[in-house]
Amino acid sequence: MRSESVTCPELEAARSLGPEIAARAQEFERARCLAPEIVQRFADDGLVDMGVPADYGGRECAPLDILRVLEEISYADGSAGWCLMNYATSALVSGVLSPHWGRELFGGSPRCVPAGVLAPTSRAHFVDGGMVVSGRWSWASGCDNANWLLATAVMYDGDTPQTNPDGSPEILLPLLSREQFTIHDTWYVSGLRASGSHDVESKDAFVPEGRWVKLTDPPSVDGDLFRFPIATLFPPAVVAVSIGIARAAFDSFIALATDKVPAWNTATLAERPSAQIDIAHAEAHIDSARSYVFETVEALWYEIQQGQEPTTDSRRRTRLASCHACEAATAAVDLLYRAGGGSSIHEDNPLQRYFRDIHTTTQHVQVAHIGFQNMGRLRLTGKLEGPF
Repeated sequence: MRSESVTCPELEAARSLGPEIAARAQEFERARCLAPEIVQRFADDGLVDMGVPADYGGRECAPLDILRVLEEISYADGSAGWCLMNYATSALVSGVLSPHWGRELFGGSPRCVPAGVLAPTSRAHFVDGGMVVSGRWSWASGCDNANWLLATAVMYDGDTPQTNPDGSPEILLPLLSREQFTIHDTWYVSGLRASGSHDVESKDAFVPEGRWVKLTDPPSVDGDLFRFPIATLFPPAVVAVSIGIARAAFDSFIALATDKVPAWNTATLAERPSAQIDIAHAEAHIDSARSYVFETVEALWYEIQQGQEPTTDSRRRTRLASCHACEAATAAVDLLYRAGGGSSIHEDNPLQRYFRDIHTTTQHVQVAHIGFQNMGRLRLTGKLEGPF
């Protein structure tokens, strides 16, 4: 069974902020980014710091509480939830950084708001006292309002890529200050328009010794949260946004169906049998998707709290549940969008935005359809390919 936290002030803060975000969603979409004061509220209310050690002034929340907050903000607006998801998951590296850099970046003022880019589309090389990074990355969600960039770089020695003992490329994640990266205005897309997921670029940026991590590094601080594998928390965090969007679409459709009388009819849409079937299917899709993800995350969390090493199968089930939940939540929104009829396509009807936003979430590598193949391969052969 899923256990609920006795108290979670971060969730209460998200619920308090939600109505303002929802009321301004169209404004943010037109601007193609969130208003700076909204991101400042994320930082002030501890939402960015949910995965930051308490010793550094962070909130050090349980994984399920992090997911609930992301879901709640995404219920208000998918783009806002998407940006917060990127900030909060990027901030998880605070528990892997050396204590010096952990305190320096995440324990000071202003609070660190890091946008993360996980594709290794840049090169870096070691120099005296640190490394030098150059490259360009796509999908830097929330970069307009970020003051740090968690980048991803392949290490080189001259023109030769460096490798790990197993022969894989040596990939490190350096943290670049706002002055060290440029934003390119590239985010012209169908959904999650307000996430501002532009390209960013850095040229010969010097990163001091130790201001980087490797995803396989052990935690540098105590605490169960930091023994929860970062790479395994990414997929549930991504799909928490999808679930929040689907919940919003569900409530929006109910409001529409209650008032709308379709053409050539005298009864409301809510009284149409096909709409009744669609809303029931959508509810089942959303609730089962959420329960499956939360169950697998809690099972893995329980292993960690018992002092056990996370098992491969627990991690596989968590990723599989996330891929499934993304598809199920999207299927629910598809049902509701179709059932809404011509009303669904109007700009002032949020159903069209939910439809566009949730289909954009399906393209994230953490929950994309290829995940089923990867998790099926692992189940059948015990082998896994790829960076995650």
